Amino acid sequence: MPVVKFRFCVLLSLMLLGCSTEPPVSQDTTDAPGAPGMASVWAFAGKTGIGTSYEQYSQTGYQDGGPSGKISRVWFSIAQGIITETMYGLIHEAQIKELQLLIAGDGFVDQEKLDTRHSVEYLHTDAAGRPLSLAYKVTNRDIEGKYEIEKHLFTDPDRDVLFVRVIVRALADNITPYVYLNPHVNNTGDDDRASASSDALCAEDSGVHLCLKSASKFAATSAGFVGVSDGLTDLADNGTLDWNYARTGAEPGNVAMTAQLQTLNNEQRVYDFAIGFGPDKAASAAAATQSLAAGYDHVLAHYNGQGEQLGWEDYLASLGGLANMIGTTTDDGHLLHASAMALKAQEDKSHAGALIASLSNPWGATAAAAGGKTGYKAVWPRDFYQCAMALLALGDLETPLASFNYLHKVQV
Repeated sequence: MPVVKFRFCVLLSLMLLGCSTEPPVSQDTTDAPGAPGMASVWAFAGKTGIGTSYEQYSQTGYQDGGPSGKISRVWFSIAQGIITETMYGLIHEAQIKELQLLIAGDGFVDQEKLDTRHSVEYLHTDAAGRPLSLAYKVTNRDIEGKYEIEKHLFTDPDRDVLFVRVIVRALADNITPYVYLNPHVNNTGDDDRASASSDALCAEDSGVHLCLKSASKFAATSAGFVGVSDGLTDLADNGTLDWNYARTGAEPGNVAMTAQLQTLNNEQRVYDFAIGFGPDKAASAAAATQSLAAGYDHVLAHYNGQGEQLGWEDYLASLGGLANMIGTTTDDGHLLHASAMALKAQEDKSHAGALIASLSNPWGATAAAAGGKTGYKAVWPRDFYQCAMALLALGDLETPLASFNYLHKVQV
């Protein structure tokens, strides 16, 4: 998208807000201006992937210190080729609206979700190509052929962390990628505060915190209010991240954090990021740091269930009806494998057996996020029953029993 067109869209948004169309002029100001920013909405509801770590029950529920060790309570979703609603704590408690890359080059600033063609594959499969875990490979190719972005997405089973590997392939010179994170901490989008430093992008709301940490230092960072002083607005001004605000200040709002990566010239570079969640900034940052220290290979292998660690391979192996059903499918069991894991992934890990309808908000891209929204991330006996019976048919005897025990809490 040409810069001039992008700038017009941003300026139009600012005029609708009743704000000045002039960008912030003081580049050394610590706090970003423009609170509370544009009114927040949820992400596009047409998900093309969901994920969370597989955790094994301790007796009839989830407990830290059980067979899976610490229970990881993080779920993520994919739409439009990017990370969308990401939950932490309870399964309906969204913390992130979207995490995407912005790409600046000669005469353009692109948004990954709008200016690329997307494909989603499973990162870990068997010899027949059937998925063995809910780890994803997302490839986004620039419509004009200037760059390609590949992302590997999964959670850390030992920590409350979403792990993201990003591979940027510049197919031209002067390609600069930026990480752009729009949080909706504590399940709302208008009440967040944010900060940005050389190695972390952090946000919080009412005692819930997240921190995105990088395995390498960022070239530049900034925190701001969406549509007024955030990185997307800054880049639209002149194609450069040069406002560099360290925080959004005392007044909350719809915030976003942006981090500049290295400029690439017909080359490829690999980046590892971890987003930690916790009750305070130190805990969320520590979780992300520990996950990066454990490393991509270790965390992914655990998530998959390769080796001695429990993971998705172990869950699939426990389904006594799975192998017999493959012969009745028209795709050699590919969708069957994916469906079995997706059904199990939509269970809350504080309330065993609580199977929700979907990790999405209906009409999310137009649904206001000023207040908490459960959306389809709710337990309705109709959908709940269908999920439990499908798992029972697959040979999962534990989850339907936990669901039956949970039923009296939701049945009216």
